[in-house]
Amino acid sequence: MISMTTIMIEPAVQERLKQHMNPGDHLILDFDDGVGRYSKVGVCSLDVSFRLLIVADDTLDSVYDTTLDSPLGKIWIKGYAANFVDEVPKLSLNKFGLIALTTATGTVDSNVAVLDHPQVVAE
Repeated sequence: MISMTTIMIEPAVQERLKQHMNPGDHLILDFDDGVGRYSKVGVCSLDVSFRLLIVADDTLDSVYDTTLDSPLGKIWIKGYAANFVDEVPKLSLNKFGLIALTTATGTVDSNVAVLDHPQVVAE
């Protein structure tokens, strides 16, 4: 496991995530590219798509091999997606109440969905 940087998470986003988390759960910032046990197929567009997955300890996929430090503990990511979050990453609520992922260079994803204990769809 490689530990990278720290992702800032606004308090409102932290509270939203805590409502879904149980002790021992892991938080994943998933680059939705069709790789891993929680993704059937990658997003078929030029847009970058991220999802926040809350998973039990025994279902954490080894494709998530890098972590970001956060106020909620470690957040797992796919190491090869690290270039999307390498410059002051932040999760915040946008004006529509959606979770947005931004960095120092701008908005990465303006609508990061939260999936609470998603079903494993691929092995």
